[in-house]
Amino acid sequence: MERGEEIVKMYLENSDNQIPKNLINIITFNVRATRTIGDEGIIPWVNIGRGNEEILNLIDADKIIITESEITISIEYPLEEPVSFVLNSDAGFTRKQLLIEIREKYLALSKAKHFDVNTLDLISLDVYKTDTGQIELILELDI
Repeated sequence: MERGEEIVKMYLENSDNQIPKNLINIITFNVRATRTIGDEGIIPWVNIGRGNEEILNLIDADKIIITESEITISIEYPLEEPVSFVLNSDAGFTRKQLLIEIREKYLALSKAKHFDVNTLDLISLDVYKTDTGQIELILELDI
């Protein structure tokens, strides 16, 4: 094995961020508006700070949208250093589950890093499959 291959192998073995990643899906979050605005009262994002309220109006909240039993979610904004966490579920994951987990993580991070989660709107989750078959979700936020 050449030195370059050794370095890549060590990186992959010791890193949560594997390369390359292939985009396999984009999960959107649509909420029924309590007041009619936009296209037929549908808002194409969910506010992370008001996640508990918005879950009540989340379209397809209980539909399983990821069938894999283990996923990694990466949070980048507004952090200086990205944070990743792993979720496990034998039944797969619904929009509601993902929103709850993401919101809880953001609430904990906001206390430690002093930022306002009410300014963060989750538009979608980009779903990637790494070269080793792991599923990683990257948040697309409107700030």
